[in-house]
Amino acid sequence: MADIVLFFASNADTMIATKALKDAGVTSKMIPRPAGVATEANLCLSIDASVESSAKNALSGAGVNLGGVAR
Repeated sequence: MADIVLFFASNADTMIATKALKDAGVTSKMIPRPAGVATEANLCLSIDASVESSAKNALSGAGVNLGGVAR
């Protein structure tokens, strides 16, 4: 499956999201912000596209605001 990139407003939000996804059993990889992604954060998360819904639910449940998704 293809990976998608989740981005957030800050690096702190990205790190909080990493823990929220791990706690929910969603595997993610922290990566540098891709050139085409417009956000202040230098870090983003890469996840498998097949777990996008689970990831969004986990982030919402943890109160983490998702800045957007890049495909």
